[in-house]
Amino acid sequence: MTESGRHRSGAARTRVRAWTTARTYGRIPWWVLDIALTVALFVLAFGASSGLDLPAHLERWSREHGSVRAGDLALGLIVALLGTTCLGWARCGIASRQAARVQVAERDLALANERYRSLFDYHPSSVFSLDREGRFLTINDAGQHLVGLSDEEFRTLDGFVQLLAPEDLEPVGEAFARILEREAQQVEAAILRPDGTRVELQITGTPIVVDDEVVGVYGIAEDVTARNRMQRELAQAQVSAEQASEAKSLFLANMSHEIRTPLTSIMAITELLAEDPDPSQRRFLEMMERNGNRLLRLVDDILDFSRIEAGATTLYPSVIGLPALLQDCVVAIRSAADQAGLGLRLEVDDQVPERLVGDGERIQQVVGNLLGNAVKFTEYGEVAVEVGVVDRDQRQTRVRIQVSDTGIGMSPEQLDGLFESFSQADPSITRRYGGTGLGLAICQHLVTAMDGTIEVESVLGVGSTFRVELPLLHPGPQPAVV
Repeated sequence: MTESGRHRSGAARTRVRAWTTARTYGRIPWWVLDIALTVALFVLAFGASSGLDLPAHLERWSREHGSVRAGDLALGLIVALLGTTCLGWARCGIASRQAARVQVAERDLALANERYRSLFDYHPSSVFSLDREGRFLTINDAGQHLVGLSDEEFRTLDGFVQLLAPEDLEPVGEAFARILEREAQQVEAAILRPDGTRVELQITGTPIVVDDEVVGVYGIAEDVTARNRMQRELAQAQVSAEQASEAKSLFLANMSHEIRTPLTSIMAITELLAEDPDPSQRRFLEMMERNGNRLLRLVDDILDFSRIEAGATTLYPSVIGLPALLQDCVVAIRSAADQAGLGLRLEVDDQVPERLVGDGERIQQVVGNLLGNAVKFTEYGEVAVEVGVVDRDQRQTRVRIQVSDTGIGMSPEQLDGLFESFSQADPSITRRYGGTGLGLAICQHLVTAMDGTIEVESVLGVGSTFRVELPLLHPGPQPAVV
């Protein structure tokens, strides 16, 4: 409690005790005093009447003043005494009730002071009060332990500024000035203990207002040294992790380029040899070509994934013929579908515009990836590509591209995390069908980059359906051909 607070509460208790004492005369209630006073008046009147022979004088005075009788005077005296007694009793009741209220108020005041004192003494954080000049008035045990000074040593300081680290003098001084203007403040600052230890604090300050005047500052300081150290360590760890991730992506990109260059040469030589192969070597050339293509797709996936992680994915929109573009995707996968004995069809709704604006290469990459997965995971039946319009306006058309198959399908549990990097619906799929689990993650990233959506429906043992929705702009007017 501040000095002004202690003074004010002490003065209040003094006034309460003085007021109570004045109405009870120490421990004697008013009603006892009034009864004693009435009895004393009767005794005094009786004694005076007997000693001064008042009845004889009263009788003689009554004869001389025939209009006033002694009985009337006696009745008046009795009524006056009774009135005095009644007034005393009434005053006694009022005083008793007031005294009871004062006792309750004094008890409530003492209870409030005890509660405040308990909060002050046992609060785990540093609780303190300052005068308007910033000098310490009070500080609890937690504050003394935190700073390393006793209560007497705090009182010898010229102000809290003696404890602050130099770089925090100005911001804390500004916050203190605003508190004196009745604005509560919260600020972080560091103090230097006598042993040189640096302690970082979060300080909350509020004004102390007495009789509508700010007489000081009440504050709570919490030690946040460990929290701030942890935050700095986490931030540093995050920076290190980002640097490591960037280095990994750069390594993947470099290694993929290094692998792709000789692999392209090997594939070219294989194609040349396949033009006029020795019959005994045809099977080996086909194996080389098949595995080479598989390795080439893997390298391409790693390259795309490294670009995505590095945030280097760039779109190049241009005017495209969407039906023709999708037809190219179907033609590219038809050979694999024929080898697997699968049907392959493309259906384009008549409402789909012939010319739209989009990144044709990225659209082909997404659809090609979905078609490749559909053919790979389907043993019999067919793979279908259906294209339709979701909605359109004067600016753009939202197109839905749906790739469905009659393959192995997936359970609801396998669908969880399907679009995550290096994820496969079932670990056995990798062993049986191959793949890295990067394809769908890349598809989702590319579709999102084109402001589209991708979703999947699948039934285990029945098949899967992937739906891609893309907003494609309408091309501007073309110049006339002269």
